[in-house]
Amino acid sequence: MEREAIYENDAVKVTRRRVYLSRGKPVLDTSLTDSIKTVPHKLGECTIDGWINYYIWEMPGVSKPMNADVYLVHGINDYSGKVMPQALGLMMSGFRTVALDMPGFGRSTGLHAYVPTLLLNTNALDAVMYHVRMWDEVNQLEGLESRKRYAQGSSMGGFTVLYHAAMHPPVASVKQGGPAENRRLALDGVAVSAPMLQIAPESRPNMFIEAIGRLLSVVAGRLPLARAIKGNVSDDPKYVQALTSEWNHLNEVMSQIQCPVAIHHGSNDRVTSPDGSRAFFDRLHVQPKMLRIWPGIEHAMLKSTPEMDVPR
Repeated sequence: MEREAIYENDAVKVTRRRVYLSRGKPVLDTSLTDSIKTVPHKLGECTIDGWINYYIWEMPGVSKPMNADVYLVHGINDYSGKVMPQALGLMMSGFRTVALDMPGFGRSTGLHAYVPTLLLNTNALDAVMYHVRMWDEVNQLEGLESRKRYAQGSSMGGFTVLYHAAMHPPVASVKQGGPAENRRLALDGVAVSAPMLQIAPESRPNMFIEAIGRLLSVVAGRLPLARAIKGNVSDDPKYVQALTSEWNHLNEVMSQIQCPVAIHHGSNDRVTSPDGSRAFFDRLHVQPKMLRIWPGIEHAMLKSTPEMDVPR
């Protein structure tokens, strides 16, 4: 479905890129290509220690193109191709979509599914945003200075885009007393589904196992403690321990979110709890904001839609 809908679809223009990282920061160099095969890789004064793979999907022939991008961030144990259904709808509406492989997933570097801190994901999204901006400047994209940037994320991806909105709020313009070099790239709006703001009780390990996981994560953080179980993605205590730290920090900095936020959650979600979305929404001060709890829906809210009439 993904190959047919995107890569074999003449109506879709596909651009694949890598943004290389050095100590978590993007290396913004247009001379770099996909020729770097292994890391670490010495490059002048810096050392390339990883990369984030991403795709730009767009439909140049749409009747009303929007001067806006939507960054699509997948959940745990997924990859960029899983966001294809929502990407198609967005492209047909005139948006350019940017689909990321998060660290440790897809074609990005990192030990598979090893997420010691969700800051890795937030930094990856930020790096891709700057890399896209760099190439748009090189290509002299029309309307770049007024271009909007939105993000949509599911599950772990939902947490990632909310965390980015909090950690990277817009900088005031020079007229408003901001710095002369206003280069921060902030999100103009966020939409999340089943965001990982609270683990459902059915999925979280008991307190004893979680305590053991906290201790083991110090000395054996890269070793798996449990096999993946479909529909029960948080059974590794180390993962819950890492999440708890970032949840607490997001609660501390959520007042910095300045863009509109839309939250969708299924009432029957047994992976991430809708109670977490309700609590987050109640504390969120930004306007406009929207919360919708979908009756009877479980964790996988966004699925492929074969009946969609996709242009070709």
